[in-house]
Amino acid sequence: MTINSSFIHFASTDAQGHPMWRRLLVIAGATLGMATGFGSLILPSMIIVPVGLEFGWSKSELSFCYTLAAFGMALGGLFWGRLADRIDIRYLLWTGATFMVVPMIVMARSNALWQFYTANALLGFAGFGCLYPALVSAAGDWFENRRGLVMGIVTAGGAVGQGLMPFFADRLFDVLGWRNTFDVFAAALLLIQYLVAVTVRRRLTASAVALSSKGVRRFSVFSAPRVAVLAIAAFLCCACMGVPLVHLAGYVNAVCSGGSGLGATSLLVAMTFGAVGRICFGLLADRLGALPSYACASFLQSVCVLAFPALQSEASILVLSAVFGFGFAGNMTCLILCVRSEAPAAQFGGAIGLVMFVAWLGMGVGGYVGGALYDLMGSFGPSFQVAAAFGLLNLLVLAGLHVMRSGSVTPVETMGSRA
Repeated sequence: MTINSSFIHFASTDAQGHPMWRRLLVIAGATLGMATGFGSLILPSMIIVPVGLEFGWSKSELSFCYTLAAFGMALGGLFWGRLADRIDIRYLLWTGATFMVVPMIVMARSNALWQFYTANALLGFAGFGCLYPALVSAAGDWFENRRGLVMGIVTAGGAVGQGLMPFFADRLFDVLGWRNTFDVFAAALLLIQYLVAVTVRRRLTASAVALSSKGVRRFSVFSAPRVAVLAIAAFLCCACMGVPLVHLAGYVNAVCSGGSGLGATSLLVAMTFGAVGRICFGLLADRLGALPSYACASFLQSVCVLAFPALQSEASILVLSAVFGFGFAGNMTCLILCVRSEAPAAQFGGAIGLVMFVAWLGMGVGGYVGGALYDLMGSFGPSFQVAAAFGLLNLLVLAGLHVMRSGSVTPVETMGSRA
């Protein structure tokens, strides 16, 4: 009886005749795309030490690679997000797949700093910057009711990728060297992004999306001021998380005697718990609403970032990495849901593109400031303290947004749905 019921549910169709297995396939593809996208962005931070030693470049110079990738992501989200509302996302998926692979090949053959900079900017703008709005738009289309859970699962892929890709890269560096390791990842990305491109689709066809967009004004912050406030919060939130994301491995290796692999392990621990955190905060958003859940995740992240410099032992840092990962990861899930609650479906690509444009600027600022302060002060303590200050400001902005929402109706309320 249970098996038959499960099969019937698996084979059931929605109002447009799409079977459940097709919807689950889209979610799986979007999750895989998130994993490789976020993992690829953080991967260059793992070669800061070997490349710095090989070429004599400083941490701030090499941290700027991540800053450029984040800025590229910002511009890409703004540009490609608008296109995701207007064209078949298959074009975005294939474009993004191409420019996920090419930068890895370029970095594997780079000998000058500008080459690393160019590859990272390209990876951000035309690679994951192109994929991201297509993935979140498609995933959100297929499950109207448990959207928080679905977004939690999809964005959990990003946390898994941010943990596993650096972890495996760290192991391969010792065997293959960093250049050959990047070639290996380029080959793996070629296969994985092909799978993403053939599985992820919008629930509506391109023509239907175009028709649904008729009569709807192009997205503008002037018509949605709360989205603009969300963008400010996203900048501060990502500036806070950018420091530990880029420098956590280096910090752990500096204060612990567990060897170079311990830093990668701490990042893996953070991202493993981050995957769980994104799903949990997605479920929480379905029950409590996206904004309160976002505030909870931001608070947990800020407290952890402030606590990192006070810890010196391996065990305590790994425990805090787990708590940090659980909290920071929920921010991404809840931010997407907050934007979705403020923008109609036909304008979601433009809205999320704008918010992520500002968010990735914050991520880039945080990553660079962390490296620059270390070069200036010779310690990671000031870097994490400044990051915590960004987190506090983010909480104040979210409190202001809550006041703005009080007494007004949310344009597209999608939280708290059942079924």
